[in-house]
Amino acid sequence: MASREQTPEQIRAEIAASRHAMTVGIEGLISEVHPTAIKNHAEEAVNQTVQDAKQAIYDKVDESRRFFADDAGVRWDNIGTIGLIAGAVAAAAGALSGVSALVRKIAR
Repeated sequence: MASREQTPEQIRAEIAASRHAMTVGIEGLISEVHPTAIKNHAEEAVNQTVQDAKQAIYDKVDESRRFFADDAGVRWDNIGTIGLIAGAVAAAAGALSGVSALVRKIAR
């Protein structure tokens, strides 16, 4: 089995390449765990979360707006449905109030 012999220049070049790779790796590690880098990563994460939340709110507002009006104009059917629901809730609340008053009157 033939051993691979290296010249002193090849050995020096290999050591220099290893030293460079190790330096780059250590510098990269330091830049990742440095307090400023950690703070910057945290700020970026918070900013992204805020942006995502704002976009979700904008999307919901736009979706709600499109429920009542779209490119064709006002959607009276949906407005009427909401109006009927509101009227039914008001009527139910009034009826419940009346029943409650009647029960209190009978209980006296």
